[in-house]
Amino acid sequence: MRLRTSRPGGPALDFGPGQGSGVAKQMMVFPFTVPLDGSGRMLDAAQGVYARSLARTLAERLSEPPRLNASLAQLTADGPLDGENGVHGHGWVVASQPWTLEEACHIGLPDGTEFVLHGSAELTDRVRIRILLVDSPLKQLALDHVVLRPRGELFSALDEAAREIARAVGEEPPEFSWPTRDVEAYVAYLRGRDMSAAHEMGVRVPDPRRSFDPYLEATRRDPRFTDAQERLLALALDFALGGQGPLPAGREACEKLLAIDPSAFKAHLALAEIDLAQGDAKSAERRVSTALALQPEWAPAFERMGTALARQGRHGEAIAWFEKALAERKDDTDALQGLGVALAECGQLESAVQRWRAALACGVNTSHLHENLANALSLLGRKSQAREHRALSRRLQGKRRFGLDLLREAWDWLSGGTSPGR
Repeated sequence: MRLRTSRPGGPALDFGPGQGSGVAKQMMVFPFTVPLDGSGRMLDAAQGVYARSLARTLAERLSEPPRLNASLAQLTADGPLDGENGVHGHGWVVASQPWTLEEACHIGLPDGTEFVLHGSAELTDRVRIRILLVDSPLKQLALDHVVLRPRGELFSALDEAAREIARAVGEEPPEFSWPTRDVEAYVAYLRGRDMSAAHEMGVRVPDPRRSFDPYLEATRRDPRFTDAQERLLALALDFALGGQGPLPAGREACEKLLAIDPSAFKAHLALAEIDLAQGDAKSAERRVSTALALQPEWAPAFERMGTALARQGRHGEAIAWFEKALAERKDDTDALQGLGVALAECGQLESAVQRWRAALACGVNTSHLHENLANALSLLGRKSQAREHRALSRRLQGKRRFGLDLLREAWDWLSGGTSPGR
């Protein structure tokens, strides 16, 4: 959900998923404000990053109890970017003063939102978080609490904040194990999360190639910090497949991760995805083989191996890998579709149709799937069914029927199919 202020070019509020999901209590968490020095500037540029990141962490942590859903609101705007010598672009809005109670009660919020969490935060050699929790229906302050601890007690500070907020809304404190016990690794991870959010929100990043540096630092500090590794790989794939940044930077980040942790088998699969996207199926096959050598029973690699083989025309070999993937998870729609293609290429059209229909039953509804079904059913002599799927494929592509389509349907009918109207 995206809301804008009435002022043209004004800030936009982007709400995370979860609103209206039916849970008992809904909370909107806003980025914390940051302290300013005597000249009216932030203590350092990273404080804005930490203000957003600490709010994000609390939102995720507070959503652990089953009856509480906390969503993060992210404030962005178009205008001159701080620290960019007046360059205009899309950037984060960083506030320096929390709202008054009256202001907090007049924020436009999604229906069903009961609580607004805001306040201020500072992460230097200490952690200071002032929590202001507003009960929107009652228009009153439900909590005003200050957390103050040394930097080395960051986890305890966040535990305290989450505990106080949960109690204020009548819920049990969340039970949550931290993904690392290294505070500095986690601080680097927070910077990485903010960088990922910037790319997702379209916020201008001065040097996208350095977007992975925080995650790499977190991994160097704690090689067992798997969440940092997985966030890095997700961002690398967003660069390579989603166009959020330069593709070579995504590939380089995966290679750097492997230099830090050679056992990071998921990095090999991410590189295989990039290879497939660039049309290098042989390299993708080698990457998947390396991943499987490190983790032989890692099921997601089975489907990728099948795809890499199928892209090389080795459909007979691919069938076994797709079937192995489906033995682990029957509703793997990528494996179902890949297996269908491989079977069709091997002349097993009836089996191919069964797999594609299974993919349809699992919710896949793409033009390519319907076109594959149309072609196979046509070769099997089931012309009426083929026409139905071809029409669905055209509709999904936004195409109208042209003379060639009408001629093909007429020919199907004249050559023994059922009438076009059926």
